[in-house]
Amino acid sequence: MFSRLAEWGREARMRPRETRTSLLERVVELGGATVAQLSNELDISDATVRRHLDRLEAEGLLQIEALRRGPGRPSYLYRATDAGVRTVRDHTPELAERLLSEMVRLQIEQSTISEALADQVADAHRSEVPSGSLEQRVDAVVDALRPEGILDHWQRTESELQLVNNACPYIGAANTSSCVCDADRLAIEKLLGVEVEQTERLATGDDGCVYIIPLEPISLDAEFKHAV
Repeated sequence: MFSRLAEWGREARMRPRETRTSLLERVVELGGATVAQLSNELDISDATVRRHLDRLEAEGLLQIEALRRGPGRPSYLYRATDAGVRTVRDHTPELAERLLSEMVRLQIEQSTISEALADQVADAHRSEVPSGSLEQRVDAVVDALRPEGILDHWQRTESELQLVNNACPYIGAANTSSCVCDADRLAIEKLLGVEVEQTERLATGDDGCVYIIPLEPISLDAEFKHAV
C-alpha cells in the first residue's frame, strides 16, 4: 500500500505534459519501447504510461507495432514518427546558423543567397496576393507572411506604409549575417512589385523590423504600374 501511495505521489508531481515529453524522449532515445519498459524507466504505472502514449499517438507523434510473442495478450512497441522525433530532437535552427556562418566564412556572395531565399518565399505565397491597390496587396502580403514570422501588421502614415515584425523568427541567423534580413525584404518586394526599404532591424537592437513603402512607390515591374 505504501509503495502504491509513493507511486501516486510521483505521478502527481509530474505534470501531464512533462510526463508525455519524458515518455516521447525515451521512445526516441531507445528507438522504440514497450509500456513495460517505459513504466520501469520512469517509475510510473502501466496505466499512466498507456494513457499518455495514447495521447501521443493521437497527436501523430507515435506509431504502434504489434510484437508477436506466442499465445496470450499481445505486446506493442511504440516508435516515434518523424513529427515525434522533430518534437524532441529538432536542431534545424542550429544547423541553419552553422551553414550560414560557413557561407560567410567562405565568402559566398550573400546577395545570391538572399535572392534565392526570397524567391522561395515569394513563390510559396504569390497565389495568396491578388492584384489590387497597393494597400490591398500589402494587407494580403502581411497575412501571407505572418505564419512565416516575417510580418505581424502594417499601418499607414501621412507619407508611407509601414510593415512591421515584432519578433524575429531566426534571430541567431540574422545576427550572423544580414542576408536573411535582405531576403525577407526582397520577398516582400517580389510579392508587392514595388521597392521596399528596411529602416529598423531587431538584429541591430531596434524594437522591431520595419519596412517602409512610400505612398507613391517605385514599381519594380510594369505589370504592377496600374495598381500603384
